[in-house]
Amino acid sequence: MVTSEDEITRRIEERDSERSAHRAQAAILVVQLASRHCELAGQLAELERDLGRVLTEAGDVIDVAELAQITDIPVADLTRWLDHAAKPARSGKRSRPRVRIRDAAGHGTATALEPRAARTLPQAPNESAEPAEAAAAAARS
Repeated sequence: MVTSEDEITRRIEERDSERSAHRAQAAILVVQLASRHCELAGQLAELERDLGRVLTEAGDVIDVAELAQITDIPVADLTRWLDHAAKPARSGKRSRPRVRIRDAAGHGTATALEPRAARTLPQAPNESAEPAEAAAAAARS
C-alpha cells in the first residue's frame, strides 16, 4: 500500500509534536531545578558564613579539635568553615600582571604583551639583515 503525501506529513508532524513536548518538559524541569539549586547554594553559602563567624568568635574559648570531639563534627569541616570565614571575599576578575621586557639598552618594551606570532626575534650580530627580512615578509603573507 502506498502512503499519501498528506499522510506522511501528518505522521511527521505528530512525531515532531511529541518530540517538541518532551523537549519542552525537559527544558522546564532543568530551569526549575537550576533555580532551586541557585537558591539552595545561596542559603548554603550564608550558613557557611554564619558557621565561620561563630567558630571565629568562639575561638578564644574552644578550639576546633575540642569542638570536634564534643559535637562529632569532623575537624576537616570545622576547619574549612573557619578558614572560609578568615578569607576575604574576592571581588571581580583577577587581572594578569603586565610583564615588561628590557632590551639590550635597558629600555622597557611591550613585547611580552604582543601575541607570539607578532613578536620578532632579535637578530644575531653576525647574521645579515636580508634573510631575516625575507623570513619576516614570508611569515606576514
